[in-house]
Amino acid sequence: MVLFDIDGTLLDTGGAGRQAFIRGLARVMGARDELAYVSFAGNTDRKVLDQVMAARGQRLEEEEIRRIFGEVAKELRVLLRENPARAVAGAGSFLARLAGAGVALGLVTGNIRECAYLKLGSVGFDRFFRFGGFGDEHAERAEIGRAALAAAAAAGIEGAEGGICLVGDTPFDVAAGVALGIPVIGVAAGKYGACELLAAGAGVVVADFSDAGRLLDWMEATLG
Repeated sequence: MVLFDIDGTLLDTGGAGRQAFIRGLARVMGARDELAYVSFAGNTDRKVLDQVMAARGQRLEEEEIRRIFGEVAKELRVLLRENPARAVAGAGSFLARLAGAGVALGLVTGNIRECAYLKLGSVGFDRFFRFGGFGDEHAERAEIGRAALAAAAAAGIEGAEGGICLVGDTPFDVAAGVALGIPVIGVAAGKYGACELLAAGAGVVVADFSDAGRLLDWMEATLG
């Protein structure tokens, strides 16, 4: 089983996720906030909202959180219709190769579920992913990873008890894998370079998915 992050790992939305969050938040809260004090790289939607509310000295009820996330998804749909995401080199063929070999593919993403599938759908990757953990469920990536593993186990997906790795592009993804005891493939296609990902604990780092053979050899040697 291979668990994937989305942004910077499989695709790049060109900042559409941040813009959707800014617009969706403004629709519910009534004032536009450019969120210059929030880093989205490796963050989770739930934690972003927590950081915004902490900066404002406010607390939200769960119903308000769901309203904001709903508006964020609406805005993202419009933005991606205007400018679809760009797939990381080799990602589509790598996913197809894994799926064709019977590997279970899941998500460990900071995106809320609806936004995750909107982004994946914009590059045709949504069909590969049947389960996952998402940023509307938990603020911390390790908890999102645990939710993904629980979803896999509940669905009876092979690999839920072993032979698992995680793929991500930030030290936060790597840290989540380390916390869960899962080997991590680092993808230096986003904000962070190979040295930072290796220092965080990634077992191997690639620039993208162009050299699928190298990744598959590493997975076979590491996961068995």
